[in-house]
Amino acid sequence: MPIYAKKVQSSNPIFHNRESIVVAAVEELATRILILDSITLCNGCNQNISEGYLVYLGKRELKANQPYDYYCSQCVKNYFPKAVIMEE
Repeated sequence: MPIYAKKVQSSNPIFHNRESIVVAAVEELATRILILDSITLCNGCNQNISEGYLVYLGKRELKANQPYDYYCSQCVKNYFPKAVIMEE
């Protein structure tokens, strides 16, 4: 099954209005942490990047726009060398 990597800019709307939610054992003890739109970290090297690739683990995920994660070009080459590269 092929893996797909779609090139996107960090200004893409998919990175807008994000938050991380930390939940304790009780639902009422949840904390929301807003993530700035300008922060787009590579899942491989943890660098803040302005252009990278959304990686999709299959055609179904690509069609539904459900990426696995976001990687810089070097990490895509290192971790997904056989990925089908797509332009934005």
